[in-house]
Parts: sequence; C-alpha cells; structure tokens
Amino acid sequence: MATIDALSGLLLAGRYRLHQRRSSAGDGTVMEAVDEQLQRLVAVKILGPEWAATPATERRFRAEAQVASSLTHPNVNAVYDWGIETLEGVKRPYLVLEYLAGGSLRDILDRGRLLSPSQALMVGLDVCRGLDYIHRRGIVHRDLRPAMLVFGDDRRLRLINVGVARMVAEQVWANPSAVGINAARYASPEQAQGGSAEDGTVGPPSDIYALCLVLIESVTGQVPFAADSTVATLNARIDKLMPVSADFGPLAAVLERAGRPLAADRFTAAELGRALMQAAERLPRPAPIAIAGGGQFGEHVGAASLPAEPDLATAEPVVAADVAPTEPAPAPDVPIYDQAVEPRHRGRRVLATLALALALVAGGFVAYRTMGATAHEVPDLVGLDKGVAENQIADDGWTLIVQTERSDAQAQGKVIRTEPAAGTKFDEGKTFVLVVSDGPTLPKLIDVTGMTLDAATSTLSGMSLAVAVAGDAYDETVPSGTVLSWTVPAQPSLTMGAEVVQGTVIAVTVSKGPAPRDVPNLVGLDETGATAALTAVQLTIVRADDIFSSTVPVGQVADQSLAPGTKVDRGSSVTIAVSKGPDLVLLPELSGLDFASIQEALVSAGFTVGTVTGNTNGYLYAVQVAGNPVVVGQQIVRGTAIDLFYF
Repeated sequence: MATIDALSGLLLAGRYRLHQRRSSAGDGTVMEAVDEQLQRLVAVKILGPEWAATPATERRFRAEAQVASSLTHPNVNAVYDWGIETLEGVKRPYLVLEYLAGGSLRDILDRGRLLSPSQALMVGLDVCRGLDYIHRRGIVHRDLRPAMLVFGDDRRLRLINVGVARMVAEQVWANPSAVGINAARYASPEQAQGGSAEDGTVGPPSDIYALCLVLIESVTGQVPFAADSTVATLNARIDKLMPVSADFGPLAAVLERAGRPLAADRFTAAELGRALMQAAERLPRPAPIAIAGGGQFGEHVGAASLPAEPDLATAEPVVAADVAPTEPAPAPDVPIYDQAVEPRHRGRRVLATLALALALVAGGFVAYRTMGATAHEVPDLVGLDKGVAENQIADDGWTLIVQTERSDAQAQGKVIRTEPAAGTKFDEGKTFVLVVSDGPTLPKLIDVTGMTLDAATSTLSGMSLAVAVAGDAYDETVPSGTVLSWTVPAQPSLTMGAEVVQGTVIAVTVSKGPAPRDVPNLVGLDETGATAALTAVQLTIVRADDIFSSTVPVGQVADQSLAPGTKVDRGSSVTIAVSKGPDLVLLPELSGLDFASIQEALVSAGFTVGTVTGNTNGYLYAVQVAGNPVVVGQQIVRGTAIDLFYF
C-alpha cells in the first residue's frame, strides 16, 4: 500500500489528478481523483500488476475494459476511461469510474442497520435492472454481494466491478475450496460444485441466487447457509431449498424461487423484476433508505428524503426492453425503485394522473394505456396451460403479470387462478395477474421417531411421501414395531423442517424390542446365586419342589426348566429345582426268607436284585453293594443293586 499511497497528487494519463485512497480490495485500490479536462470528481481503480504482467493478461484486461466502458445503464457503475500506466517502474492497469458517494449496502449492514422487506424490494428492483442489462449482453457478474451494490449521491443504486469481477472470478474460482469465506457466502450451488462460465454451468442464474442471499441478509442480518469455513459454507447450499421466513410477506415466494438449488428453476433478472413489482403492490410503502456514505467511492453524505408521492407517469419500466436504447435515458429526479413501490390504492390524485408503464420485452417498446379504457369480462382460465391462457387474453389490452406458486390442485404450467377472478369486468390497461402452478406443494419433513410403523406410514403417506423400511434393530427402551430413526436416502443431510418434493422416499429403521437373552447355567448354584445370575440378564426365577439328587449337594440347583444357552425374551422366567440330597432307603431283614421272598422284599424297599452267587436253595451267607457288605437297617440309595451270596 505504500506505493499506492505515494501516488497521491500524481497526474495519471495526463488528465486524472489522484488524491487520497478510498478503498482497497484483493483486485485493486480505488482512489479519489479529479478529471482536470472535464473538471469532475471521478474514482480511479488501479489494479494489481499481475493484470499486465504478461501479453495474455494484458490483452484480457483490455478486452474486459473495452466491454465495461461500453456499458451505459443507470444501475451500472459507469466506466469513463481505462488504460495501462507505468507507476514507479511497474505497469498497472486502471479504470476511471463514475464517482459514487452514497456508500454501499455493505456499509449500511455493517452499521447494524437492516432493511424492511419493502426497502429490500427497492434494492432488488435496482439490481434486477442492472443485471438484466448486463445479462442480455452476455455478461455475468459472478461476485454479487453487498459490497458490490453502491449508492450514488442521487440515491440510485449501481452495480460495481461489472467488468473486473468476471476477470477476477475466473482466477478465484479455479479451486472452489481455496475461495475466501466472503465470496463463498454469496456463491451459487453451481459455483460451490466447481462449475464455471466456460463449461456453461455458471451463468445469469448464479447472479440471481447471489441477489436472493443479499436481500435476505439485508432484512435478517444473516446470510443463509453461512458456516465457519469455506468448504462448509459451500457444501451447505448444495441441493438445499432457500430458507425464507414468512416474515418477508409477499416477498417470501419471490425469494424462494430466486434461491432454488437448480439454476434452471430460478427467475431471469427480467422475471425477478416483474415478480418484485407484483409483490410491491401488497407491501406497505417503504421508508427512505438511509444510505451510509463513506463507502467504496465516497464519504458519508447522510440520508436523503424521498418525495411522499412521486409522479408515476415518469417512472421507468420495471425491466428494460430486449432492444437496448441507443442512448442512456436520463435518471429521474426520484429513484426508480421508489417509484415502483407504490401501494395498491394510490389515492385520487394518483388515480387521476396514473399512466401504467409496461415494458414489452418481446416487442422492445413501451405502450402506455390510460385509465377508463374499454372493459372486458375475465374468462375462466383455471386449469388451462399458461400459453393457452395468455392467448385467450392477448387481445384484451391488459398488462399481464405471471406469478407462480405451488399447487396440488393444478399440474405444473396450469393456471391456478386469476386476479381478478373469472366473470369480472376489467378495464384495458390494468394489470392482470395470471397465477400459474409451479408444481405440487413441498411437504416439510416431520420427525416420525417414536411412532409405530403403521402410524408413521399413514402420516407420511398423507403428506404424499413414501415410506421404506431400511432395517430393524434391537432396542432396550423402544417397543417392537416403533420407529427408531429415519432419513431421506436421496439427501441424507436433510433434517426435520426441510422441504422435499412429493413422492420422496423416507427410509425408517424399526425397533425389534429388547434383544433376546441367553439362559445361564444354574446347576450347582444355591438359590441366591441362581437369582442373581437370572437378574443380571433381566430374567426371573421360579422355584419348584426340591428334588433328590445323588450328584448335587443339598441346597444347590439340581435342575432348571430351560437348558443353558436357550434364547428367551427379556423378562421370561426360568424354573429351578433345588437338591435335597440322595434318596436313601433302609435295607430290609432278609434272613430266614426263601429266594423269592428276598427278591420281593428288596424290590418293595426300593432296591433291585443284583448278582446272585451259589445255590439259591441253600443258605444266604452274605449281602453286598458294589463288593462292600451291608447289614439290615443300613441306609442305602434307592435303586441300588443288592448282590446276594449263597452256599
């Protein structure tokens, strides 16, 4: 900056006396200067030396400067002159610009001042006029943001950097991830995805999207989709509908379309201008915008007042005709955006003098129709194609405005209603509104978590959305058949409240309830231990009668109703039987009995007859169990085999 500041007082090109620096940006420095030939204040933008560093870049600058200097429109900052000058041994391109003293929209917002929807509409109209002018000449701004919208001391808004912005954007957007956060905040989805003017993906709709963001910020103070980093900011707007508050009133529908994620779905600048004029009739008259002054080109000049009732007969049409005028029209005393924003009922004085200015884009001329002309009955156009409806009223002499809104009753492109309605007698020259369907309404996503699958399906189907079960999962707290979570497979980042097209599939994950439990092995545990083991897996215990067991000690679980490892539902019960030890019976008296009686006595006592040795008609001399002698009255486990010995 020391080199630039040292240029104060220099006579540039033998004509422009440089004074103090007014602003600096990445693409160059703006200095206040005086054109000593015409004795007028101008702004001189001195670009960086890189724009004249090679023959190719110098040729590019000359081409862009030539185009910029050929633009003449009340809402485009005029380029009076341009050239390349060697300053302190370095070649520097420069542009001589119309001096703007009213400050930028950025200056207004940075001072904490927000606009009303009506005031934002005024700004939007001026920008649309400028954009329509440059777009019809094949120029896309590509860097539209509040700092690029500057007021003159006549209070009329201009687009600045029209030529330079395109040249700089090609370099800046070569790598979207490296773009500065300030540029990223106002980028269109196609810019965020790496599109360019060269491949045809970045064009006039990108400027319309940026203007939508600017207008929303001017009213709310917040830029939609802005995040903490460039990458997050760019990604946040891809495939997303523009969040527009109902607080914008009639302006909300206009901004919704201007900010659609697909470039083909947005307005052109001319269409947006007409839509803003339509919305203006339903908004209150705006207060004058207190311009900030001290912006990119000038010092603070204060707020000027607008006349209370401008003469609409001298108002500029909403959008210039396709055929450009050979000479720029002189700026009216009252800013054209203020003239456009008149209430629907203008009072007797205005009604007596009103002349409706209609920009006929296709014909390239302005036709004026006076009040009190021939009246025609409005035909019933509802349900007709837009083109068919327009043909039916083509000879009725009405000023046609086409407005779009979403409708479930009429297919896209069909007429929803007319204003006034069918059967009304309507004078020639009046504004006739044709409301055309922009397709079905966009349902807002709701949270179906916690609903049963049947309830969620019914609710979403009623919203014209489809339901698909993506899977199921066990859950300890959510009952079986209840929705655990949902997502939109086509746009996984969407959340509750986002708008989607009808027919969008909502994938749900459904609860299977608690996971099944594995029954633990309880044999050998006492009752307390068995209870704890079952409680740990949320199963319950039931105790049956104790049983004899020759293998499990007394007081321990000898048997369970469900085998270890069996899977059961949470809360199921398992029955246990506790051991009361072996089943012992007494050995009966066998002496003096014959063999048949001995057998009967043993079986009756609970034993079996084991091995019999010797002559059973002889004398029983020994009784044994597994080789060990036993005696009468001894306790022996029931079912034991008793061996008998005879001689």
